[in-house]
Amino acid sequence: MGSDLFALSALAKELNSSLRGARIDKIQQPETDELRFYMRANGKNVCLVASCNAAIPRLHITASKKQSPMTAPNFCMLLRKHLTNASVDEIGIYNSDRILYVSFNAKTEMKDDARFYFFVEIMNRYSNIVFTDENLTILEAVKHLPLDAAREHVVMRGVRYSPVIQPKISYLNDCFSILREFSGGDLHKYIQSNISGFSGATVSELLLRAGINANAEALKEDELRSLERVITDFRELASPAPCIMNGEVYPIVYGSLGGSDYAALYPSMSEAYDALNTDIDSGVRNRARLKSLATQASRLRKRVEKNIAIDLERLAECEHMEDFRKNGELIVNNIYKIKRGDKSLVCFDYYENKEVEIPLDPQLSPSKNSAAYYNKYNKLKRTKEFVENKLSADKNLLNYVKSIEEEIASLPFDCASAPIEEELAMLGGFKRKATKGKVHKEQAEPPYVYLVDGFYIYRGKNNLQNDELTFKIAASNDIWLHLKNDHGAHTIIATQGREVPDKVLKIAAEIAASTKQASADVDYTLRRNVKRQPSGHFGQVIYENYQTILANPDAHTEFLIKH
Repeated sequence: MGSDLFALSALAKELNSSLRGARIDKIQQPETDELRFYMRANGKNVCLVASCNAAIPRLHITASKKQSPMTAPNFCMLLRKHLTNASVDEIGIYNSDRILYVSFNAKTEMKDDARFYFFVEIMNRYSNIVFTDENLTILEAVKHLPLDAAREHVVMRGVRYSPVIQPKISYLNDCFSILREFSGGDLHKYIQSNISGFSGATVSELLLRAGINANAEALKEDELRSLERVITDFRELASPAPCIMNGEVYPIVYGSLGGSDYAALYPSMSEAYDALNTDIDSGVRNRARLKSLATQASRLRKRVEKNIAIDLERLAECEHMEDFRKNGELIVNNIYKIKRGDKSLVCFDYYENKEVEIPLDPQLSPSKNSAAYYNKYNKLKRTKEFVENKLSADKNLLNYVKSIEEEIASLPFDCASAPIEEELAMLGGFKRKATKGKVHKEQAEPPYVYLVDGFYIYRGKNNLQNDELTFKIAASNDIWLHLKNDHGAHTIIATQGREVPDKVLKIAAEIAASTKQASADVDYTLRRNVKRQPSGHFGQVIYENYQTILANPDAHTEFLIKH
């Protein structure tokens, strides 16, 4: 959302006009930094979204929908306690800065009248959402800013809300005296440096409408009056024409950006912001979600790789275990040469056909020295057997974690991440948040389903789904496909006893290879030839009696059945 106060002022006036008196029915918090108020306004159900995400801070009416968590966060519960059935009293700009506020008329538990304020600070990475009582005492905020000697803006529960003091004069206030102090030079830079509320594009539009060159001498009286008139028009903005230009929302069409030929017009500021922000929000949330999952999977992979390195080190220690057995045997065969207190035994090694010197513990008898070497050999033998099994399991786990990383890399935004979180949680790589009370399990997502010439084709979205698709959904005579010697989704052609045409098989192979960047080999066989890998993880299988086809990656969305 743009940080231009000119656009925010127009938005605030529009929201105040359309939502004043609206009663709140429901409050949700689908994201940690986003809240949604569902209310009835002018005979219509509307949703007011507020976000302090650094990439898309915003407050506007939205038509988009989001799934809310099963357990509401504490901030959401607090808002529900105080604002359910409350009515919107006023929406406006606070402190002549990029802060939108919503005041609510509500009732306390004792049915007394109460007023609350909801502040949305639109300041990019410094954005925040703060909820206060009528005395502006902070009740809760999305981001808490503790007391600091270098910080004037403190956001903590129980502290009076006090926004950052703007060093520049806002264009909403009397800023004309600043213009009269201009003595020449870069007027565009001078306005931006001394008057708050205007982005660079808005300043350019101001100067264009006032007919003043950006590089000017001291302003003449007629130029001053012209510039003051344009700023006053912007401040009052009697006839807004919301539009999107150059990836930003503006309340009027800017000639400095090309005029109406380069503007996408909208009926309202909210609709313009909603059109711009919905896709951006999806992308931002998706990147954040995938980054978090990818970080956890990467951390787990590094942990497994470290375990494998330790396994290899321990196996390296066992490489010479036969030397301990041989030394024990040579001590027994030459025990007559050893006297108590000897520190070594020099004898002929009939394995190497040479004289060798074997270290001895002078505090042990000859027989106990021999037993010590045999014990060391037996210990290393047991260690080797254990570590070899562990190494095999760790390599199997590493392969599984890498498959999860590939799932995350190809996960679309509209696909739920819960199954991947479940996989990581089972492996100890994802810590679930503790929840109170009964937790409702989310319904599992179905696999991708395609219909090609009368044949249904199924493709799994993750390892858990691959396992269920192969061993619970597919019939024994169905065709099973998978990338050859690579991570990928399990793909099934439901045959229903029919012979599969080459065209259907080719399309199914291309769907199985759709996550690759180039042509790939795809193995296919009857489902009955596929078995779970012994001691393997979800989706890890072994198969036989297969054939291979070279397939070009193609998701074939034209055959995809929408759920």
